[in-house]
Amino acid sequence: MNTEFEQQLQRQPMRELPRQWRSQILGAASRNGHSTLVDRLSTWLWPHPRAWAGLAAAWVLIFLLHFTAPDEPRLARNSSPMTFQSLAMMQRQTLMMAQLLSALDSGDQPVATIAPPKPRSERPTKGNPAKSQGSLF
Repeated sequence: MNTEFEQQLQRQPMRELPRQWRSQILGAASRNGHSTLVDRLSTWLWPHPRAWAGLAAAWVLIFLLHFTAPDEPRLARNSSPMTFQSLAMMQRQTLMMAQLLSALDSGDQPVATIAPPKPRSERPTKGNPAKSQGSLF
């Protein structure tokens, strides 16, 4: 698609640039040579590329482990809810600790301890036929 204008341009001889322009243009190009982000990053990361690649791989591994981990901890999933007996035992221990601490503060002897709870299961007795049949209530 050579038009008349293109043909006319091809016939004209090329002019030379002045020497001072050439040095100014080349100097400006060398100063702004690292203007792109990729060039700047490669210049910054170049001294130790394997170290940076290892660091990037470690971060990728950390993110993968974080996003594939379960939402709740394993101990919380496997633990059973607090029973009435364990709650009562914790209350007794708290009461005993408060009594012991108040006795130590006042200088008195510690208060007598509370008896441990009795077992809840009942063994069948010879005189009670309902309990020997194994009914719980």
